[in-house]
Amino acid sequence: MIKILGLDIGISSIGWSLVEVEEQIQGKGNIIASGVRLFTRAENPEDGKSLALPRRELRGARRANKRKKARVKQIKILLSKYLNIDLKDIIPENESLPDIFTTTKAFLSPWELRSEGLDRKLDDKEFFRVLLHIAKRRGYNDCMQSQKDEKENKIILKSIKSNRDEMQRLGYRSVGEMMCKEYFLKERCKGEFKGVRNKAKDSKDGYQHSVGRRDLQEEVKILFDSQRSFGNQKATQELEELFNKIAFYQRDLKSFESMVGKCQFYSEEKRASKCCYSAEEFINLTKIINTLAYIGEITKEVFSQEMIELILNKAKSLKTGVSYRELRKILKLENYPSIVFKDNALDYTQKDTEKKIFISFPKFHKLKEYLSDFEEEFNALEVQTLDEIANIIAFNRSEKTIKEKISKLPISKSMQEKLSLNQLGFDKTLALSLKAIYKISPLMKEGKRYDEAIELSGLLELCTKNVKKGLLPPLAQTDFADTLNPVVNRAISQYRKVVNAVIKKYGRLHKIHIEFTRDVGKSFNDRQKIKKEQDANRKLNDEAKNLCQEFGLEVNGRNILKVKLWKRQDEFCIYSGKKIEIEDLKEENKLQVDHIYPLSRSLDDSQNNKVLVFTAQNQLKRNKTPYEWIGSDEAKWEELRKRINAISKLPRNVKKKIMNTAFIDKNIGSRGEFLTRNLVDTGYINRLVSQYTSQYLEFLPLDISEDTSIQAGSKGSKKHILTMSGGLTSILRHYWGLDSKNRETHLHHFQDSLIIALATDANIKSLSNYLKSKEERYRDSKEKAKEIYENTQKFKKPSIEPLEDFRSKLEAATKTIFVSRASRRNVTGALHEQTIRKRTEYYASYGREEGVKKAIELGKIREINGGIVDNGEMIRTDIFRSKDKGKYYVIPIYTYDFAIGRLPNKAIVQGKDKSGVIKDWLEMDENYEFCFSLFKDDLVQIQQKGMDKSIYAYYVGASSSTGTLSFRHHSNLVSSDEKEFFKEKSSGFLAESCGIQNLKIFKKCIVSVLGEISEAPLEPRRDVRLKTTKKRS
Repeated sequence: MIKILGLDIGISSIGWSLVEVEEQIQGKGNIIASGVRLFTRAENPEDGKSLALPRRELRGARRANKRKKARVKQIKILLSKYLNIDLKDIIPENESLPDIFTTTKAFLSPWELRSEGLDRKLDDKEFFRVLLHIAKRRGYNDCMQSQKDEKENKIILKSIKSNRDEMQRLGYRSVGEMMCKEYFLKERCKGEFKGVRNKAKDSKDGYQHSVGRRDLQEEVKILFDSQRSFGNQKATQELEELFNKIAFYQRDLKSFESMVGKCQFYSEEKRASKCCYSAEEFINLTKIINTLAYIGEITKEVFSQEMIELILNKAKSLKTGVSYRELRKILKLENYPSIVFKDNALDYTQKDTEKKIFISFPKFHKLKEYLSDFEEEFNALEVQTLDEIANIIAFNRSEKTIKEKISKLPISKSMQEKLSLNQLGFDKTLALSLKAIYKISPLMKEGKRYDEAIELSGLLELCTKNVKKGLLPPLAQTDFADTLNPVVNRAISQYRKVVNAVIKKYGRLHKIHIEFTRDVGKSFNDRQKIKKEQDANRKLNDEAKNLCQEFGLEVNGRNILKVKLWKRQDEFCIYSGKKIEIEDLKEENKLQVDHIYPLSRSLDDSQNNKVLVFTAQNQLKRNKTPYEWIGSDEAKWEELRKRINAISKLPRNVKKKIMNTAFIDKNIGSRGEFLTRNLVDTGYINRLVSQYTSQYLEFLPLDISEDTSIQAGSKGSKKHILTMSGGLTSILRHYWGLDSKNRETHLHHFQDSLIIALATDANIKSLSNYLKSKEERYRDSKEKAKEIYENTQKFKKPSIEPLEDFRSKLEAATKTIFVSRASRRNVTGALHEQTIRKRTEYYASYGREEGVKKAIELGKIREINGGIVDNGEMIRTDIFRSKDKGKYYVIPIYTYDFAIGRLPNKAIVQGKDKSGVIKDWLEMDENYEFCFSLFKDDLVQIQQKGMDKSIYAYYVGASSSTGTLSFRHHSNLVSSDEKEFFKEKSSGFLAESCGIQNLKIFKKCIVSVLGEISEAPLEPRRDVRLKTTKKRS
């Protein structure tokens, strides 16, 4: 018997099941334990942005504002000195407007002065105002390459170029002159103004009046030259240089080289930029070798080292690289049209799909083109020098830093100057350092696969030192510390906690089976696309139900699927091309849903593997793919290709499956290797978790001879981690007779994890054999139609079971689960709301001025910069109890309290006095005892008067007005006893606005990662203070 832990991992949940099974004997085994772990996703659920982003943006705005104020003050001091203007006249005191800005009827706008300054001498005050105006609005820094790839920055740069071209076309000498005459004066006549620099609300492109900093620097030069020509003695060269130095000063952008991850083999080496020549060569070699290996399996040809070098050199010599069409010629496959290349970018339903690029060296050619003035020198550069150039440019943004590092390379001064401008936009890294690549690439050029190359080069030994332990270390302490985004990082952190908790309680494991939900590892935009697809599918289901009713068909799953496919195929049979009439849908035996790839050979039961066809056609196709069926008849095959391309509604994936000429038979046969070969998800997140776990966690041996301390992939190692593909879970759920998911409760995560745990080779082989036997029994349409009809209630009639007495074991396991939530104890978030309001706006809520003063004293609202703001988040709630009456009281503690280091000691009292002023809160003195502190998602045991027994609930929050608390149910599967307390809401079963003063039982509990409950120990009341909070004297 072996122990397998199955895990269903999402961005805010983990379902887990530990089973003990005979891996090679179907049906033998037991469910040891199961559970569900929930946690908050590490992003804003509204837009997918980082939770820290608002704070970071506000901090950045404060810094930018502070720097601008300092810069403007420096400019004023400088101009006061050189233009002989008293500082008192230009720096405000007591918020009063300085004399120099006092307006009169003859007062000219700075825009007008910037224009007139090119044609006449300006007096000192006018010259001051012009220069200050430019310093305050110093333009967009369009020289920074690091900003040019961002979407919004591209819009700004487009606008800057447009304004620059317009200025030249109209013959204006400076930005100021054009803005004045084209916009300011004209708009003033209309009596309205648009923002000259900011985004125009009524403009599709926006930023229509943006200007670049270079344009303003040029204007300053022209302005000083003009003033000197008009005899302005104070427009000196010295003042011009000092003004430019201050006004256009740009802090050096920090190098992010320190943030670049470490090589997975050499921990002291930084990863290489993907823009290095050697990195591009390594990526291309990997693709060449994998493709040649795939082609070799079909043609039985062994490709030589010379062939690899030929393809590689061809790609290097061409700016566009080598296309699949050119690769076919190089490999002499023109006479083998049935051989197709494996690449998701290729769509063989379309003609000329092989025009797509196979491999290329885009960054190498970009660098070569950029340095085209140094062609001879560039061609003579060593590969190592090219790699160093790419790394320096990719990891640094400051011109000064780049110049300093580039100067150490063996290249000419002129080339150094060109490169230091950093106009290439290189970024992104590999998981390998250049040191590792230099060892691997020569072996790969000989034809060795990547896994063979790292073993032959000795690199595998570097990471196979015995770092395995009984428990998984934190991700931050491993080689994978800096490879993830916050959302995935949190999911994997919780995965580690579950795995370690299971091992601590139940001992070491033989295997771990993992499935990630579709949204893990996807960007927020990608997840929104998935949601839209799901919404669209629900809409199609509803439309199909309506059509079933309209046609007089029974509304069941089978007919809904038929109608959906019928509409998707434009009401035509895919295989015959004949029109499918409504009457055909009504006739029981006339039509069948066919699996494009036979189900027993693919285990693909998705809708993208299904088409609606006439029964007679399906009987001819039998247990074959379309190509295996009619591919030898060129006329029929071409007719099929044209037919499916003419159906616009048919998804691209469906078309690709129909036209696939190289389906690899995934039937298990007698080897029992289906699972490891064909159902493993090799996506990035899956590979990363698999590597993290196999590298650091020691498993129990799968046989007596196995050494579990050696690294996965090494000679003699066994496969202990399996990352499952998503389609497998749904097909097993179907054929094991499980109910469809009930997403209203959290227990469906456990069901999925149990399916994943039981997806052993024996169970998969049993399923495949079952499906194959069904397909072989379909001798005629009547027999198949009868069997389909009998299995209409597919979820209620299990076909096969993975364990003996599976249903009762599943129900027993479900009853033991208490959903575990991760308590939220971090003190983060805004100290208060951003909007500052007048005191009078709070008069109605708190009872005029007296009530507002009391609310400020109690911490219900805060006084900031002469105004009032609402509190930020309530981080903690402290619970007290009176010693004489046993009543419970609530003290709310906000982020602001943590920031100032003040521990509130007054409990909430509801209501107002007779004069309409809020009541004073209750001081918690020696007559009250501290019970415990509650953070969000802390577990409590609670019993109200009238309840027969206590229940468990997760704390949600408190009301600062009433002192009531809100709670949520752990799983949303509410028992009859719990229905007295929890009420169904849109977000689940909640108990809102619960009074706590007269509770019979109110205890804080601790729930473990595995869902085990214990009463929390008594603790003293903790102080409130952030790391940055100064100690109070």
